Amino acid sequence: MSEIARVYASSLVEFGQEKQILPDLEEEMKFLADLVSEDRDLYLFLMTPGIPKENKRAFVEKVFSGKLSTYMINFLKVLIDNDRQTLIPDIYQAMIDAIDVLSNRQRVQVTSAFQMDEAIKQMLTARLKEVIKKDVILQERVNPEILGGIIIKIGDTVIDGSIIKDLKNIRHSLLQSKVRSEAAYED
Repeated sequence: MSEIARVYASSLVEFGQEKQILPDLEEEMKFLADLVSEDRDLYLFLMTPGIPKENKRAFVEKVFSGKLSTYMINFLKVLIDNDRQTLIPDIYQAMIDAIDVLSNRQRVQVTSAFQMDEAIKQMLTARLKEVIKKDVILQERVNPEILGGIIIKIGDTVIDGSIIKDLKNIRHSLLQSKVRSEAAYED
């Protein structure tokens, strides 16, 4: 993520706090980031350098009036004026990171082989909150390839309690012991 995206996100967060509309701005920025990521035509329109900025600004005004706050529409126009509209997804991510720090919350990615039921999610969330001393936002992913157990990712830290990891460790140990035993019996 670029430093430029962080600067825009920081400004947006600061403005949202000042006006007491930060949750609304967060929701609108998520909507925009998702829209730009999913709608190829919109992405191409906003990113094509040959389309005049005035046309892009008019388009934003026409399409998003009544759907987004005037603050967010004006923010989009500023991005267009500065040729920074390509940073919308990065700005959203930087915004989320900044809000997480302000709100003392931590996003935790949990990967399991199957969908966890609510009781397990609540128990895991409570335990993680206890350990990391922050509110936990659990982001669940299902990956049948891990066979069982869970993989927990907190920031840059990964706790791998999957069965597939255990099987790989056993395989590695067996291969190492076979190599050592063969070396011991050689003349």
